[in-house]
Amino acid sequence: MSAGVVLAGGRSRRMGTDKASLPHGATTLLGHVLDALAAAVDGPLLVVGAADTARALPDGSWRGRCRVVHDPVPGRGPLQGLATGLSAAAADGAETAFVAAVDLPHLHAAFVRAVLAYRVPPVEVALPVLDGHRQPLLAAYATALGARATDLLARGELRPGALFAASDVRELDAATLLTDPALAARDPELRAARGVNTPEEWARATGETPERPT
Repeated sequence: MSAGVVLAGGRSRRMGTDKASLPHGATTLLGHVLDALAAAVDGPLLVVGAADTARALPDGSWRGRCRVVHDPVPGRGPLQGLATGLSAAAADGAETAFVAAVDLPHLHAAFVRAVLAYRVPPVEVALPVLDGHRQPLLAAYATALGARATDLLARGELRPGALFAASDVRELDAATLLTDPALAARDPELRAARGVNTPEEWARATGETPERPT
C-alpha cells in the first residue's frame, strides 16, 4: 500500500502569504496536490504541518482518507517533515509514500505513478534529479525511513542528504522518468516538478497574483 504525504509546514516567507491556501482552480494549492496524490496512491493521505501552526484541510473527495499530523519541534526543516510524514504513513500501514511539497501547481497523478514505479525493494528512495538538482520533496520513500530520519535528527542532522547517504537511493533523471509512456504523453516537459516560491513564480505558473495578508 502506498501513501501520499504533503509537506505544508513552511513559512512561505518569499511568497508573502500561506502557499497552501492559495486559490487554485476550484480548490487551493494544498487541495490540488492532494487531488494528484489521491488519484495515484491506494492508501492514506497525510498533510504535515508545522509544530506551532494549525493546518486546515480544504474540501475534497479524499477527506475521509486524509489527516493532518504536525512536526513535534518547529524549525527543523524538510528532514523533520520527512520523519513526521513517513512515520505517520508507516503507522497507517503503508510501506511506500510519495512525498510532495505543497507548492506544486502542476503536479499530476501520472508523475506520481512514474516515480512510485521505481520504489521497489531494495530501493528505499526513488529520487528525481532534474536540472542537476535532487528533488527530495517530489520522491517516493520506504516508510521505514521515518525511523531513520528521526534518528538522524536526534544526532543534530537537518539535511535530507544525510538520509540519502544512509539509504539505498535510485536517482531518476528526466530521460528515465519519460520512459513512462503515460507521463511522456501527459507532461513531456515535466512541468509537474516545477514549484513556486515567489509571487512572480506563481503568476507565471497560474496567471494569477497571490493576495498578501493585510
